[in-house]
Amino acid sequence: MVAVTTYPTKCEEFMTAKQMIELMNRVPFEPFEIHLTDGAHIKVEHPYEIATGPKSRTCSIYDDEQEIMRIVSYRNIAEVIAKAPTS
Repeated sequence: MVAVTTYPTKCEEFMTAKQMIELMNRVPFEPFEIHLTDGAHIKVEHPYEIATGPKSRTCSIYDDEQEIMRIVSYRNIAEVIAKAPTS
């Protein structure tokens, strides 16, 4: 069974840019899935598909298949599912 980490954590209202940057910068990169409050799901398969800044309220996600760019507010992220980091 694979350990899974979900964001935001129970004590937080919504995900933060800092948490997203931590996911983006994992070595080796592990794909993750973003679940939005409207029910949409976005898979991030590669680190170049997502961008954000440390104080940003949004992240930009490029969808290779549909060839579109989405700008997503952290307030609209219900959950991010990723493998738990290994020690």
